[in-house]
Amino acid sequence: MVTPLSSMGHLHSAQQRQIDLKADVSTTVVTELNPKADYSLTVYAIYPSHIGDSATVTVQTTPLPQVSNFRIIEKGLFSLRLGWTPPLGKLNGFKIFIPRSNRPGFAYEQLLPGDTSSHVIDGLEEDKKYSISIYAVYPQGPSKPVSIVGKTLKLVPVHQFLVQNPTTDTVQARWTSVNGATGYRLTWASPDGHIENINLRSKINFYMIQGLDPGSGYTITINPIFGDIEGPITTAEVKTLESSAVQTLKVSAVSTNSAVISWNSVPGATGYRLAWGPTSEFIGRDRPRQLALNSSTTEYQLKNVVHDTEYALSLYVLFGSAVGPGMTGTFRTSPLGYVSNFKVTSYTSTSIDVEWSPIVGATEYKLSWDTGLFVYLTPQSTYTITICAVYGNTEGPEISLSQVTAAISDLEPIQAVKEVKVVDIGVNSFTLSWRKSPMASGYKISWIPFLGGDEKSHVVSAATSIFTMHNLQESTAYKIQVSTIVGNREGSPVLVTARTLDLPKVNGFAALNTTDSGTVLNWTRVEGISGYLLSWRHISVLETKSEILGPGFTSYKISDLLYGRTYIFTIRPLYGKVEGPISTVYQRICKALLQFLEL
Repeated sequence: MVTPLSSMGHLHSAQQRQIDLKADVSTTVVTELNPKADYSLTVYAIYPSHIGDSATVTVQTTPLPQVSNFRIIEKGLFSLRLGWTPPLGKLNGFKIFIPRSNRPGFAYEQLLPGDTSSHVIDGLEEDKKYSISIYAVYPQGPSKPVSIVGKTLKLVPVHQFLVQNPTTDTVQARWTSVNGATGYRLTWASPDGHIENINLRSKINFYMIQGLDPGSGYTITINPIFGDIEGPITTAEVKTLESSAVQTLKVSAVSTNSAVISWNSVPGATGYRLAWGPTSEFIGRDRPRQLALNSSTTEYQLKNVVHDTEYALSLYVLFGSAVGPGMTGTFRTSPLGYVSNFKVTSYTSTSIDVEWSPIVGATEYKLSWDTGLFVYLTPQSTYTITICAVYGNTEGPEISLSQVTAAISDLEPIQAVKEVKVVDIGVNSFTLSWRKSPMASGYKISWIPFLGGDEKSHVVSAATSIFTMHNLQESTAYKIQVSTIVGNREGSPVLVTARTLDLPKVNGFAALNTTDSGTVLNWTRVEGISGYLLSWRHISVLETKSEILGPGFTSYKISDLLYGRTYIFTIRPLYGKVEGPISTVYQRICKALLQFLEL
């Protein structure tokens, strides 16, 4: 027997139902009950001739499931978009209810199908809170409501509107996004009343205004758009620059400790700012420096720079207190010169005569040998003689040769090879020439890297007066000795020095067309290479990303960079498995004009 109970616990006998079950049944499902209601359930044992004992239990049914995850998906000025997760079970639909506090007795009600999970309520008021309830409607009736409070958007202006980085014909506008705005209207007006504007999507918060007049003031305004409604206007004033950037930046007269920097004059400029410092590969060898120059200066000599060091230059144009566009470049100072054509011109049993070619810039020479003075040399002894050029207080690289003094009974010494010189220098080769000797039966050429390594030698016939050394290391100084061979005897070597050429580096490497999330890198093509190794990283982290490009590339676009951060971009030419010298660019990702180089 199934009997509903009243709220006081009394049986509603008139609503009592009877369910007949077979003798072998021990469980059954009771259906068609009301949700969240109390029932008395009694089971009787039925015998053929009488009714046996009974057992009674009181139970309460569960309430109807409510809607879950009821939330505000999107706010508008006059609307709210709602979302929810439907409950399980058979539904007739949903009922959404909003009491109107400003209109007592009125309410917003909407019946929705059971397969919906979102709904837009429109016709609301701007900047107002609303209490919203939703019911799940079942065949048995509605569930308990679930409620939230939502607030419509307020019609607000754009905040943090910045107009910056003016050039002669452009300015950059940047702003903070407005919540709920569907777009923006950017307007600029010139002093003569000419007005232009552009409508931009809601996801855009940066725009470069182009085609402006030099040295002119402009009024820039922006307002958010909410569908068909325009928000309040925010205004900024800006003036374009009077003149453009430096067009040419040249480096000349480079020596071991100085260089001359020159550039073209910029009309209207009040001065220039010149900055220089070691590139990333040479950080620590010198400190970054900068200075301001007056508007009449178009040439400046850098002094007291460090030898054999690559420097990065930045030159900016000054227009009063405003810093105009800049131009960058690099140069490398010369290494300290090494003595060339160092050779033994003659020797006896007790003396050795040497000579060498003078070096421009050397203040003196330091000559040393392993024991005593020349006048006290002993016969048939080997002496190592070393020489280096001195530049003020700095000594250049040393170079040495060895000579055996003659025995008292020796024949006249073999004359040294004359007019030995390096006639061609390559990246991986040298070509030597010399004047033939009528008494020579051949010539011995030997070479070794200046800083140490394997010494190699080669003997050529007496008919030869030229020889090319191959497979040398690039950017490396070598000691080269040439001696005359007469029969089984070898004459005194003539020592010359030379340095192989650097592998060509990538020129014109620059970051152009920078946006707020990426940049386009450009460079001048290097001939005869197999490709390029392009790398980039954020200046404050060590993790580097790299890309190997083919030899035909002269530009590459990099995206997914962080706005406002400075990145280091490097490029090297590839010669098979050999990497060429590095070229470096520092760039701040904000679509600004060239930033001051972070040295």
